[in-house]
This record gives sequence, C-alpha cells and structure tokens, in this order.
Amino acid sequence: MKGYVKAWKEFLEEAKNNKDSKEIAKAVLYKEDKVLLLKRSDYMKKHAGEWDLPGGHLIEGEDITDGLIREVWEETGLRIRNPVRLHSNGNDTYYKASMPDSEVELSDEHTEHKMYTLDEIESLDFPSKYRKAVEETINE
Repeated sequence: MKGYVKAWKEFLEEAKNNKDSKEIAKAVLYKEDKVLLLKRSDYMKKHAGEWDLPGGHLIEGEDITDGLIREVWEETGLRIRNPVRLHSNGNDTYYKASMPDSEVELSDEHTEHKMYTLDEIESLDFPSKYRKAVEETINE
C-alpha cells in the first residue's frame, strides 16, 4: 500500500499542469461471469453513492489506451493488460480487460469495490450508459 500511495502522490505532483480532455475511457474488468464495480465517494458530489466502472478523463493529447491504463491504475491500483475496445458513445469509449490477480487499492474517488454478476447489477444504482459495455463483456 505504501508504494502505491507514494507513486500516486508523485503522479499528482507531475500532473498539476496537465488538463483533462472531454474524452473518457472506462474499463469492464471481468473474471468469469463477474465484473468489478466501484462505489463513488463524495469526491463527485453529483454522483456520490453510484456504482461506477474504473476509468475516467484522458489528459489532453494522451493516447486513449494509455489513458485508460493510467486511470484504472489511479483508481484501483490494478495494472491491466491488453484492453479490448468494445464501443464508443459520444465522448465515452468502453474497453474490456481481464481482472488482474492483484488486490484492489482504491483512491479517494471511490469508497468500496465488489465483483458483480449482470443479474446483481439490476438492483444497483448503476448508470444505464455503462450497462451495454457490461452486457457485451458478460454475454460474449
């Protein structure tokens, strides 16, 4: 945990001058018939308590795959490999990747995490715009 926190603080220091673009990359991290969801903290007041997919805004000029890998690492401490593009919807692009065999270490953006089946997601406060990406991944 200490190494992750130190690396995160160093990244934040380096990133002070970077500007977020409008482009968003999200990942469906799966293992068998379950996907990883993160519960949003008060960090994003408008969406606090919602379940979320790992990922977020790209930095201006950043490669989308590199941005996805960075965002997933920032939010979860997980290093994903070989993400596969699913689809885009407006500024959002969705990918799938195998869930790494590592422990999740959440940033301040989320309060908890859990692996869910598609049926279990039905009862959650989970944005419908993410559902298609989860369905594409699970029903493949």
